[in-house]
Amino acid sequence: MRPPEIIDAPLPEGVLGYTDGVARIWLDEQLTAVDRRVVLDHEMVHYVRGHRGHCLGVVEDGIDRQVATGLIHLDDLGEAAAWSPHPVVIAEELDVMPETVEHRVHALTPAERSALHARLADAHWVS
Repeated sequence: MRPPEIIDAPLPEGVLGYTDGVARIWLDEQLTAVDRRVVLDHEMVHYVRGHRGHCLGVVEDGIDRQVATGLIHLDDLGEAAAWSPHPVVIAEELDVMPETVEHRVHALTPAERSALHARLADAHWVS
């Protein structure tokens, strides 16, 4: 599979990126560097799977969780979450979008959830 051509362009409001599933990925030209990284990873999954057009919400959610798991390692999540429970603060620390943090938390396996809980047992904000 050939790498896609990445095109930065003005996109309609609410559309951060999309792919034709064949040769190109379009990204909103106003994305920040952090947002661009996350959206590009998301669109690359669509591209590799050959998706064209709109996908069902369950597919989008699965891709978001896959991207989040790839971008946020459990140890890094634990370290960032030890400072604050807020997704925006954690996201800033990890250079991802706040939604990516939320998707990563939802993708935790039982073993990861247990490990994260143990890591955060002594966090200053835990009551």
